[in-house]
Amino acid sequence: FATTSKATFDGTHPHQWSPAQRLDVYKGFSDGSLRKCPGTNVEVYICHNGDFEFFDVGGRTYDLGAIQTWLVSATGFPAPCLVDSCAIAGVMDLLRTQGSWQLSSRYAFLFKLDHASLDYNIPKSTLFARIAEFFDIAFQDQLKTTRSPRELARGRATLEENIMVALQRENKLLAPLGIQDESTLSVFVQETVTAFFKNDLLQAAQTFMKGAKGSFGLCVTTSLDSDRQMVLAARGQTISVAFYPEEGLVLYGSEQAAVKAAVGVQSQDAWDRTSSLAAEGVVLSSLAMPFDSPMNSPTKHTPSKSTQSTGLSCKSNWSSPSATPVKLSAGS
Repeated sequence: FATTSKATFDGTHPHQWSPAQRLDVYKGFSDGSLRKCPGTNVEVYICHNGDFEFFDVGGRTYDLGAIQTWLVSATGFPAPCLVDSCAIAGVMDLLRTQGSWQLSSRYAFLFKLDHASLDYNIPKSTLFARIAEFFDIAFQDQLKTTRSPRELARGRATLEENIMVALQRENKLLAPLGIQDESTLSVFVQETVTAFFKNDLLQAAQTFMKGAKGSFGLCVTTSLDSDRQMVLAARGQTISVAFYPEEGLVLYGSEQAAVKAAVGVQSQDAWDRTSSLAAEGVVLSSLAMPFDSPMNSPTKHTPSKSTQSTGLSCKSNWSSPSATPVKLSAGS
């Protein structure tokens, strides 16, 4: 339903800013073996109850109108609608970059290079796609020795050096980015590599909540993580989560009553909600292997509490120093 003061179809959730795109993406960060998946479907959806009012970019705070105008150039797509929640989807398009050199290079340009305001020329996606080729060529050389994300991250110095050497000869390619010296190029390369390895769904949601001003009862999903993960976050609005292991259901909503009144469900549920006093979040991960088998954690952030009957891993971790991590437990 629409959460605006006037219920309209364009205000109805879920929201998506950028339409589905086909990009080359590396997968396997969770299972320890990276593989390139050409032409992967990439799209982001969010559900949001609250008010998105301001967002920090480059150490400066901008109001919603400025962010919406900037998103048109930053994403390359017009605003699907003008409700505030849709802009959250647009920001998440820019932040969730793990595994994509094209998205990671765009992120580094937008968020890590110095811009005096949001009023500057932003290159089209075709330029970032061309730059991504240089990163990918160097990365393919690294993959000849190992496909472990952890080992590849440890060897990032060599990767960055090889990319620097390749890009230093591409002045015309870098000119639209405003990169005119080795120091700026080094920042761009380092931040692109960091985003490629680090900016998963949880990291993207944490970055958004850290920079956002307003109230949020937020759910974030992407096509890259839809088979295994979603993120819920809350500040100023509650998010309630209920587990029905016997039925294989996980319900979430802005009200406790909504998740405790599932139609036709007979078993006793266990539930908890995120605090409305501080920025908190929880990542829900589905696991496709037995719980007693050796495995890598679905995300690296925190230990998990899991329900064996549903194959669900619940992780709570947030960067706000004033937040008390939400505790979620499975029903019996």
